[in-house]
Amino acid sequence: MNEEIQQLRSITLTSGKIKDLAADCEILKIRGSVALHQELRLQKISTHGHSSFHSRVVAQVLNNTGSCMIKDFCDVTEMTNAGNLTMKNGQVQKINSTGKLTIEQKLQAEHFNATGFVKAKEIHAKHFQLKMSGRSEINQLFADEICVEKDKLSLSFLKKKLVCKRINGRTLELSNTDADVVQGDVVLIGDNCHIQTLYYKQNYTVSPNAQVQFIIRSESE
Repeated sequence: MNEEIQQLRSITLTSGKIKDLAADCEILKIRGSVALHQELRLQKISTHGHSSFHSRVVAQVLNNTGSCMIKDFCDVTEMTNAGNLTMKNGQVQKINSTGKLTIEQKLQAEHFNATGFVKAKEIHAKHFQLKMSGRSEINQLFADEICVEKDKLSLSFLKKKLVCKRINGRTLELSNTDADVVQGDVVLIGDNCHIQTLYYKQNYTVSPNAQVQFIIRSESE
């Protein structure tokens, strides 16, 4: 009986523009080319193929292994991306991306973990970790703990580099990073970094294989 109820609450879509998804649907599976034009509140969304969400999305879990675009605000507890995911604005407790992730405006997250490619206008997180497979771009990055490095496991001829205007946090560990401004309490500038201005509160270290133009000690609060 429980299995029958679970089946009723799970819907698989393979094509079309959807405006009237059943209100009692809890699990949505997309296996083709699907566009959703209504606000969604679901337990789980699984996308494989080409999916686009044109209204607000609220879900406990969102798994993407295809090409997914979220054009409105998304509020997700746990998000995984192994394909190509683009979102406009979002609030995510935990995000794990191993593909290509694009944030057109702003993302707020507790835990951000990415291996691959990231392009974003603004990211706010508590814990941020990025292992790059190629060039990534983040205009503004704010997090308590930040770790940026190249992915040593990926065989790529692309230059593994993060390009930022501003990186701001408490404990920063950066390598292969170009930034205009880096600001933190404890800052480790590793190999292949080019930093215009570094602001630190407690201490900093700079690799011999990195370049920092200006180093300024910030006043403690």
